[in-house]
Amino acid sequence: MTGPELDPPVDSEDVLRGSTAKVVERLGCQIVEGGKPRDQHLTVEAVMHECGVTRPMAREALQTLHQKGLINLQPRIGATVQALERWDLLDPDVIAWRLEVAPDSQMRSLTELREVIEPRAARLAALSRSAEICHDLTSQARTLLALSEDEDFAEPKDGAAVRQRFRDVDAAFHRTLLAGSRNELFLRLSHPVVMALNHRIDRDWAGGHQEEMVSPARAVVGADTVQSYPTRPQPIAMWLHMGLAYAVDQGLAAAAEAFAEAILAEIRGGRLQDPVVLDHLRAGLDQFNTNGLPAAHRAGFQDALASLIRARRAPVVVMGASGCGKTTVGPYLAESLRVPFEEGDRFHPPRNLESLRNGTRLDDSSCSPWLAAIAGRMRAAGSEEGLVITCSALRRIHREMLRVARPDAFFVHLDLDQDLATARVAGRESHVMPASLVSSQFEDLEPLQEDEAGMTVDATLPVERIVAEVQTELARRTRGC
Repeated sequence: MTGPELDPPVDSEDVLRGSTAKVVERLGCQIVEGGKPRDQHLTVEAVMHECGVTRPMAREALQTLHQKGLINLQPRIGATVQALERWDLLDPDVIAWRLEVAPDSQMRSLTELREVIEPRAARLAALSRSAEICHDLTSQARTLLALSEDEDFAEPKDGAAVRQRFRDVDAAFHRTLLAGSRNELFLRLSHPVVMALNHRIDRDWAGGHQEEMVSPARAVVGADTVQSYPTRPQPIAMWLHMGLAYAVDQGLAAAAEAFAEAILAEIRGGRLQDPVVLDHLRAGLDQFNTNGLPAAHRAGFQDALASLIRARRAPVVVMGASGCGKTTVGPYLAESLRVPFEEGDRFHPPRNLESLRNGTRLDDSSCSPWLAAIAGRMRAAGSEEGLVITCSALRRIHREMLRVARPDAFFVHLDLDQDLATARVAGRESHVMPASLVSSQFEDLEPLQEDEAGMTVDATLPVERIVAEVQTELARRTRGC
């Protein structure tokens, strides 16, 4: 006769470690989110009471947090919560807690770290040109492309396994790249790099997208924002990975660095159209041997990269009533896009300027030569040179005159209310437009219509935010999203 069935023995050390880990996570999250402010003292007794654990568990948890830099343990003083600059910011737990509490700022920091190390690692990997690294990188790049094109990738349920496989291969690709640098410190940073990669996918694919989400996600802010992971990976991103892998295989240090830089620019709104990034890519492609790619991928690679680096740069017209900030936003936007800037008022004939100074409203016949001159400048702008030019362009017929010159023109309407515009103009010491004429501009204003290429932006936002939103929209249109 057998006795009653007994439960298997419990390993008390495992229980202790599991419980301690939960205490560490609980206290760590509280510190990171500010629930336990800097210089607060944490006693063993307080931890025991708050977390319901034994004294040894509480002590071990505090020791662990001390090792992570979140607290400082001192004899007779106990544990003191530390400021952020004292934390071990590369510790996996600290990164995970920060991603949970403040994901945008932590992702921005991690991406900035990647922007520093990955292009350099790519250069070093190409110089080393290890046979094993080249084999792994090229294999992983081809796998990423195939997975991204899998018909089930965007399916919430059926695509889960494909997305998980893609996530794993993507992480392996970037670990391989850092390993290929033969720099032990770069390799040591592979964990935060992979956490940044995985967070974008995990955040946007946790539980699967809803059925109706079938188009790529759009960035909310601007050029410095790490964009949401799209429903399906952008094809250009996969071709850039392919280019990076085969640039390393061909031993092309500058090309490998340029591809790595472009991969990171692609996840930032607007950055992939940065002329510096594109110039680096052009220089890298001049060295790159496309015949070194598998035959099945050569045409796709060439088409994708040609489309990227030869994309037309539409002229941007910053429009709106006087006082909206055209002269402030225009130069800043042109500088960020690295294109020429023109102040539209300088194209007025002298008689128009005299009329405005006298407080006389300009009619269509007076505006025609001015608009024709602006149109001529827009027509002269090369498709790769680009241009940002200011022009009130209040009426649709005015905008149509400019579109005749450049059908691809993009209008940015800086929108604000009449009272604020009047106050701004009245506060200017010298300007061609007197405050008395601001009301007439709002009478003439015809906002952009849905069929007009352009966007409306709140003119009261900081200029940096306005420029970032414009860059994001221009990048979105270039990608055809």
